[in-house]
Formats: sequence, structure tokens, C-alpha cells
Amino acid sequence: MSKKLRLTTFVVLGLAVLFFGILIASNIIIKNKIAKFTKDQLPENITANFEGVSLHLLNGTLTYNDVSVTLQNKSNDTTHTYLSAEKVIIEGVSYWDYLFKKEIHIEDIKIKSPIIQYYKNLLVVAKDSTKPKAFLTLNKPLLVDELSIDNALVTFFDQSKKDTLLHVKDITVEVDDILVNNSTLNKRLPVDFKNYEAEADSIFLKISPFENLTVGDFKLKNKEAIIDKLHLATKFSKAEHASMLKQERDHFNVALEQIKVNNIDFGFNNRKFFAKSSLVKLTEVDATIYRNKLVADDPTTKPLYSKMLRELPIDLTVDSLSIENSAITYQEKVKEDQPAGTIYFDNFQAKLSNVSNTYGEELKTRIVIDSRFMHSAPLHVDWDFDVNSTADDFTFKAELGMLPANEMNSFTKPNLLVELEGETQKTYLSIYGNASESEINMRMKYDHFKVEILRDNGKKQSKLLSGLLNIFVKKDSNSSTSGFSECSATVTPDRTKSFFNYLWLNISGALKDCLL
Repeated sequence: MSKKLRLTTFVVLGLAVLFFGILIASNIIIKNKIAKFTKDQLPENITANFEGVSLHLLNGTLTYNDVSVTLQNKSNDTTHTYLSAEKVIIEGVSYWDYLFKKEIHIEDIKIKSPIIQYYKNLLVVAKDSTKPKAFLTLNKPLLVDELSIDNALVTFFDQSKKDTLLHVKDITVEVDDILVNNSTLNKRLPVDFKNYEAEADSIFLKISPFENLTVGDFKLKNKEAIIDKLHLATKFSKAEHASMLKQERDHFNVALEQIKVNNIDFGFNNRKFFAKSSLVKLTEVDATIYRNKLVADDPTTKPLYSKMLRELPIDLTVDSLSIENSAITYQEKVKEDQPAGTIYFDNFQAKLSNVSNTYGEELKTRIVIDSRFMHSAPLHVDWDFDVNSTADDFTFKAELGMLPANEMNSFTKPNLLVELEGETQKTYLSIYGNASESEINMRMKYDHFKVEILRDNGKKQSKLLSGLLNIFVKKDSNSSTSGFSECSATVTPDRTKSFFNYLWLNISGALKDCLL
């Protein structure tokens, strides 16, 4: 071997040794920096550990194995949140940006198979009236082009490990163009981002001690969410539910084929959460709502829907909401020895506009409903209210087609011990009111109306009593020149009851004026 070749070989070998020496040294230095960061710069109540970390300087890829993070209360040593992941891969770390732009720029962060467990009952919320401080301080801003979370499993516990509050499996999340700096860390949402998408299945959520919510699939992409096979149900039988209650509460069984939410936007304005959508679409809702009136009444004041929207703790803006191809069954049990009375709505279609507490005074919330009532009569409703009116002004107009009176017996017979005969051919009503008072005007065309009084066992009462009552009942509306009976009533609401009780007081008041 010539002297020149030997020199060249030594130089190449020297450079290779130097390169790998620098690589190994850099690996050690960066590992030590990572260890120092997790030990010294994380808040005292956050602990992070990993079994191993590898660094490839050539492509700027950092891989953590068997990562675990725990979050404790600041006021004690109790751990309330556990996070673990098989791997966390950080790809495309820009050394140029780190050295010359004084920022940490990462192309991609991948979190593989994370498991998150949170114990609500163990969390202690610090009571501090001072302005919230950032939980972390960064020496350099962090930019991430893409964050992906694959096959996550999330479980929140309520009062114990046997009491699941939320359980979601196979969650996949991707978020693009993330920025975290000391400015964002002082915000309620401590990160800025642009595009995002997510999907999951088998979602379980405990709504209350009585109701659970399950979802088949959830997908979120391009600011559109699709939720399939949603089911909200009381987890006890009707009898068990009633025995547990101190005050009346509805028993639910609501199945929903799909929800679509378009043009989603959310975040915080001055630390107040906001949520927006141009359209929320509910398809094939099948709802059964049961109320046991034998349970003690709830004496609390029930606000009208306008006040409920106005006083939401968040800013809500839904331009349009639709309900399609749905059915609603309402059951009410009034007498111990009788079944619940039932009211049906099928072929139910509804369009709601301006469902919001952020619009100006010129816009009202409007609800238009078309349905079939009691499997028989076409029903059209046009209802609006003013969220910005502290008097809670509203207008409720309805038009009901031909209804055989005996179709109402599924409700009147068990609840009122009354059977009806005859038919209403056409009914128009208009209610103008607020939270304090309302007035109803009704026009009703009906024929051969008759009332039968029943005994407590549901059998017919003596003909004498029913006959005496029918002396005072107008059998038809043909006495007027138009063929319609025109009637009205003024109503004061029972504020411990819902809007629908208020609506019934108006209708029953007008019916008395028409029929008696």
C-alpha cells in the first residue's frame, strides 16, 4: 500500500471515528438534556418516565419506549391521572431551526397505543382567585407539523374504579400545524392548531347517576362530525327508577341513527368556551319518554327555553338544526292502578334556526315542526322565541288536521278516566306569551263530540252521570256561521312545570271555552 493511499485511509477512518464519536456524544448529550427536562423542567406534580430513548441524528428521529406519565394534585401527593404509551416517535427535528431560529420545529410526533386513566374523585381543584398561571414554561416555542395518536384507550372513572364515567377505545387523532409557546400556555386552551381529525368507536358516557349514553362510531374530519348509533337510556327499569327517586324525573329510551355536524368551530374567547356549527342534522330519532306522576313533584323553577339558552355557561351558535324521519312517544302515569297514558308523534320532521345565545336582537329562534299526531292527524307547528328578551316572549302557532276523538283515549282513559267520541275536523291555535302570562286563540271544527266518565277500574260510569255531563258539552261546532267554534283563554304558568305544561294549560283552557 502506497504512502498516499495509507494517508487517505487513515483520514477516512479518522473522519468516520470522529463522525461516530460526535454522533455518540450528541446522542448522550441530547439524552441527558431530555432526562434533565423531564426531571427539572416539568412541574412538580407531573412525573414522566421511559424505559429507553434512541436518537438518529441523521434524520432527526427520537424514539421513546414504554413511556409513562402521572399527574398529581398540587395540594397533595394523590395521583389522579395515568398516561402510558408503547412508543412516542418524534420525527424530523430541525437542527437548523433549533440553532438559528431559536425554536423547536418537529415534522411529526407519533404516539402509539396510549392508555389514559383519569379518576375524577381523586382530583383536588385548587381554589385560587389570582389569574391562572401557565403550568409549564418553555425556553423556545414548539412547532409541530403533525401530531398523530393511534389506537388510544381512554377511561375516566367517577366515584371509584367500578364507576366508569367515560370509556372510549380505538381512538385515532391527527392534528396539524401545532404551536405551543409561553403565550399559548397562558390561554384556557394552551395550544394553537389548524386542521384536525379523529375517529373512535364504542364510546360510553355516564350522563348522570341514572342515564348512560353509548355511541357506535364517531368520525371528525374537515370540520364535519358524524356520530352513528347513538343511544341515551335510563339504566334502570321504570319501576326501579321510580323507587329510587325523591322527585319526579323522566325515564328515557332514545335511539338515534345518526348525527351530522357541519362547519365545526370551537375554542375560547376571554376564557369562555364557544362552539359553532352551520348545521346539526339528526336522523331517525326514536324517543320514548316516560314520567311517573306518582313520584313527588320537583318544586324548582323551570325556565323557558329562551332563558335556558340565554344563560348557558358557553357561547353557542347553531345556524340550523334539523330532525328527520323521527318518532316521539310520551307516556305519563297518573293513577296507581292504571297504565300510563300515551301520546304519539310519528313522521316527525323539525327545522330549527338560530339556536344560539350569540345573535343580536333582530334574530329569533324559530322551530317549524311537521308530524302525524296519534297515528292519525297531520300536525304543523310554527314556534319562535326571543333569546335576548328577558321577558321570554314567544309565539306558538299550530294547525291540526282531522283527529278521531277516540284516538286520544290512550291518554285520557288511564289518566283522566274519560273516554271521548266524535272527531275534530280542523283546529287552529295561536299562543302569544312570555314567562308571566299568555293568551290563546283557538278555532275548532268538530262533530258528534261526546264524553264518557269511567269508574276507577276503567269501566264505564253510569249513563246518568255521563249524560248529565254531556248536557253541558257542545256536540258540534255547526252552530256558528263559519262552522268553527272560536274560543280563547288567558293563562298564568306554573313555573315549577315545563314549557309543555304551560302549552297544555293554554290548550285545555281554550278547549273548555270551546266545548262547554
